[in-house]
Amino acid sequence: MFQQPNRIDTVKAMAREAIDALDALPADALRGAEFDRDFCARLVINDELVGEDFREAGAEILRHLARIEPDETIARELDRAMRRLRDAINGSYCTAVAFSIERASSIQQAA
Repeated sequence: MFQQPNRIDTVKAMAREAIDALDALPADALRGAEFDRDFCARLVINDELVGEDFREAGAEILRHLARIEPDETIARELDRAMRRLRDAINGSYCTAVAFSIERASSIQQAA
């Protein structure tokens, strides 16, 4: 049988794609959101993607990007970065929920 990818590995890959997509944007697109972008990148490097910190920082970046009125030259890249980041945030949340369900189930079975 084929081995399915680990949930954490999937979220890591999604988060790396999101960071890469953010880095592909012009520098002034992230002006004002550099701290959150760097914080997200550190969380990716440290494999700390399932906690709220990643989701909150990612949401801050999304709010920042949503305020941009892009011209034709960056509209596609901006949309791609926002989609990738949204996917990573959703993946993080779904993984956290799945882990909490598994934990509750194992505690219940142990009792």
